[in-house]
Amino acid sequence: MICSHVGIQSIGLEDGNNVSTQNPEPPYNAPYDLDPVPNGPEGAAEADRRSAFFRDVDPFPNLPPALLSSEHIADYVRVTGMLHPFFPDGDRLKPASYEARARRFIRWDDEGRKIVKDVRPCDTYVLPENSITFVQIESKIRLPAYLALRFNLRITHVHRGLLLGTGPLVDPTFKGDLLIPLHNLTAEKYVIKADEGIIWIEFTKTTHDPRWPPIRGQFFAVEGRKTDVEAERYFERANNNNPIQSSIPSAIKDARELAQKADLSAKRAVRTNRLFASIGVLAIAGLLVGAMSFAVSVVRDAAQASADARRALAENEDLKRSAIEMRAQLEALLNQVSKTQPTLNPPPSQPNVSPPSPAR
Repeated sequence: MICSHVGIQSIGLEDGNNVSTQNPEPPYNAPYDLDPVPNGPEGAAEADRRSAFFRDVDPFPNLPPALLSSEHIADYVRVTGMLHPFFPDGDRLKPASYEARARRFIRWDDEGRKIVKDVRPCDTYVLPENSITFVQIESKIRLPAYLALRFNLRITHVHRGLLLGTGPLVDPTFKGDLLIPLHNLTAEKYVIKADEGIIWIEFTKTTHDPRWPPIRGQFFAVEGRKTDVEAERYFERANNNNPIQSSIPSAIKDARELAQKADLSAKRAVRTNRLFASIGVLAIAGLLVGAMSFAVSVVRDAAQASADARRALAENEDLKRSAIEMRAQLEALLNQVSKTQPTLNPPPSQPNVSPPSPAR
C-alpha cells in the first residue's frame, strides 16, 4: 500500500504527540447530530474543521471498540468528515465496508515517462498488461485518533487477475490522499470504468479514549511530516522520483531477446549443419560417381576384352582353316609334282607278276 497526500496544512497540531492546541470555530456541541459535509469543493474546508475538532473528541463514545458496520461508518463520516467526498448509498456501503472509486491514475511507461490521468465521468482507464499503476481514490482521508483504516481490492478485480498492495494499516490521525498500487498480472490490457469501484475500505474503532487513561503508556499519533504530502513528494521520498515499474515486462523483454538470440544461434547451427550435410552429400555423391565411373570403366574394359577375345578366337579359327587349306593345297601340289617329274632314275624293275584274279 502507498499513502500519499495532497495539499492541506495540518490544523492546530503539534509535532510529536499531535495534541490539538485550539478548537475550531464554530464549536460543535453534543450530541453532535450534524448534517453531512457537502461533497463539492466547498465542503473541504468544513471537513478540515470537523476533523480537527473531532480528532480527540469521539462523537459516539458509547460505541465500543470494534469493526464498524455500515451504519456506524456513515455516522462517523457524517459527523467527523473523515472521508470527503462520501456517498452513503446502497451501491457504496456493504455491511462493514465502503466502496472507494478512482480519482487519478499514475504510472510510468516503458521509456520511464510519468503518465498522470484524472478520472472524469463516463471515462475509462486502461491498465497495460504486466504493469503497475498507482490509483488515487476520490476521497481524502482525515482519520481521528480513535479510528484506523484498512482496504482490500474489490473481489471482481481479483477474479480478473489484478493484484492490490494490501495489508498495511492506515493509522489513526492520518490525513491525506490514499494511493494504492494496482498490479495487472495478466497478459491483456485491463479496462476500468470511472463509475466502477476499486477498493473496499473498512474502519476499526480502537481503544483510544480519554475516559480510559493509560497507566504508563503513551499515545503516538502520525507525525505531521507524514500527513498532507503531495503525491510527487511521496514518490520523491520513496524512490527519488525514479520510475516505479513492474519487473515483468523487462523480464519478458530479456526472455524475448534470449529467445531471439537462441533462435538466431539455432538458425546458424541449422545453416552450418546444412552446409556440412551438403558437403557430405557432395562427397558421397562424388564417391558414388567415382565408383559408378570405375564400374562403368571396368564393365567397358571387360566388354572390350571379351570382344577382343572373341575376335582373336575368330581370327584363330580363320588361321586354322587357312592352314588346313594351305596344307591341302600343298599336298595337291606335291601330288602333281610327283606325277610330272621325269623318270631320271627309274625305279628298279619288278618281276612280271600277274595281278591277282579278283575274288569271286
